[in-house]
Amino acid sequence: MGRFMTAWREKRYNYILLGDYDYKYLCMPVWPFKAGKRDPPTFFATDAWLGILTAMVMGLQHAMAMVGGLITPPLLISAYAANDPTLSTTDVDTIAQYLVSAALLVTSIMTAIQVTGIPLPYGRQWGAGILSVMGISFTTYPIAVSTISALMADGHTFREAYGYLLGTLACVGITPVVISFFPPRVLKRIFPPIVCGVTIVLIGINLTGAGMANWGGGSFCNTYADGLWIPQAGPCTVTNATSGEVTTLSTCYTNVPIMCSGNGDVMLPFGSGPYVGLGFSVFVMLVIIELFGSPFLRNCAVIISLLFGYMLAGVTRADGKRFVTGTKIANAPAITFLWVHTFPLNVYGPAVLPLIIVFTITSIETVGDVAATEEASFLQTSGPAHNKRTRGALLNDGISGIFSALATSLPLTTFAQNNGIIALTAVASRQAGWACAGWLFIFGLIGKFGGVITTIPNCVLGGMTTFLFANVIASGIKIMISQHFTRRNRFVIACALALGIGVTLVPNWAQNNLWNNPNLSEGVQGVRDALILILETGFTLGALTAIVLNLLLPDEKGLTVPEPDTPDLSVQGAEPSVRYSSKPQGKDPLQSQDTSMHMTKDYSTDMQKNDSGSDTPGANNKAPLV
Repeated sequence: MGRFMTAWREKRYNYILLGDYDYKYLCMPVWPFKAGKRDPPTFFATDAWLGILTAMVMGLQHAMAMVGGLITPPLLISAYAANDPTLSTTDVDTIAQYLVSAALLVTSIMTAIQVTGIPLPYGRQWGAGILSVMGISFTTYPIAVSTISALMADGHTFREAYGYLLGTLACVGITPVVISFFPPRVLKRIFPPIVCGVTIVLIGINLTGAGMANWGGGSFCNTYADGLWIPQAGPCTVTNATSGEVTTLSTCYTNVPIMCSGNGDVMLPFGSGPYVGLGFSVFVMLVIIELFGSPFLRNCAVIISLLFGYMLAGVTRADGKRFVTGTKIANAPAITFLWVHTFPLNVYGPAVLPLIIVFTITSIETVGDVAATEEASFLQTSGPAHNKRTRGALLNDGISGIFSALATSLPLTTFAQNNGIIALTAVASRQAGWACAGWLFIFGLIGKFGGVITTIPNCVLGGMTTFLFANVIASGIKIMISQHFTRRNRFVIACALALGIGVTLVPNWAQNNLWNNPNLSEGVQGVRDALILILETGFTLGALTAIVLNLLLPDEKGLTVPEPDTPDLSVQGAEPSVRYSSKPQGKDPLQSQDTSMHMTKDYSTDMQKNDSGSDTPGANNKAPLV
């Protein structure tokens, strides 16, 4: 701010508007196979002045990088409104448009608080106070779908089912607030990287399946790709193919082919060529941008690729029918806001425990996301300042979860996707975060923007979401490999993946006859429904398995193996956590001592130190930006 006031007194309006950022670096494309490296740009710290227009450009990059992830959960959830016979097609479109706008508005408000870091008594703060943004949590989606599907199967309308979900989320949202008061060592003991990593991988696997279903045309037509059996009035006869016995039945069933809706006027079977081709166009554009795009384009690759697929769908016809129509845009309001549509709040007991697990998982993700943002911003990743930022982010997670549910939106969590933008642009200034919140607020306020989003065909959206959800898997793998794979850790991961992936592939193994007693009391029925919901959701079952085994199994020390014959190989090929030793071969104890090698590494210490040995990455020395 001091440099801004000086520039204002000196009437340097060019600096006030544009700052001194290197736009050539931001906008020049990258050519593949080119030798050499580009000079890095100047780094802008947390409180550095960017310039008004530069802040808007940087904020737009963050907003564009987030939009694809923000609109996906509400679009996928609102698709279940089409299964409600009490809602017309216009009603379904209106709900979808509103949920998209509400998600953008809630995210903008809580992102502004997260970036600001509002001071609180007793040395605490509300929000991280760094360039860390909020976003709709993908982790909630599987539980939300299971809850809405179960309630609608019991006869509730979509509005009632969604109200049950919101009420439950508002109650359970207190979980991150409680966790924010836990000592960091307790969190690390219960939720180490092994547990968090394997859980995030399972979440990504679950979500990627949903993305592929939309890529093929839609989730409903994927479920009934072989047709839907509709009961018809009998009688009819059935012949046993083995015995030849003929049986007369009072009710017959006719197989009705199911066509995929949600792709404009086009109605084709699941996995048809036009659906696959349009989704693949999004994937191809992602690769092209990654190969040739400038830092600006690569930061916005997701939304640009989505718009490319959307544009291609707009000029494509299938049997003379269009993939994109203007009806939803015409019916969308010009301006909208929160609470334009409301849902009757209630609490769905069986979803409480699974959602507590979900909020706990997102809280642990937040701890890692804040540390990653600090590292990209060259701030301390340990010590009192780090703990203050982390607890502020956890507090904001909890308050965001409660507020978003009361504001008719899905819960928020700290996003990590924007750390890549900080690294690519070398801008960690909070001004970019405030500008990002402003852009998101404008997007949410304009109702027509939500109308445009809802006209994106399912197949195009599926091509984008499949990539996004696969990034969740990659994030989980990155967390897991940050720890050494001892036999104990491999066992924990294997057990969690066995149950988690198995349930994801065969979700009905616990639905049919595991606890199928029609004479249960209401209380026991609630317990049964909660357990079934956990058992049929892969990542909750995998997370519980990983947590229990991690607490029960004792830690292992580094493996001791005989020293290799060639001393040089023992140094060059040694794993960091493997300790090499050799028994004395001669009578000279000094000679025996010289030939023994001990190679150990303390990862907990090494992860907090940079090459110079400082406990604070970038705090006491300057590192080149690459």
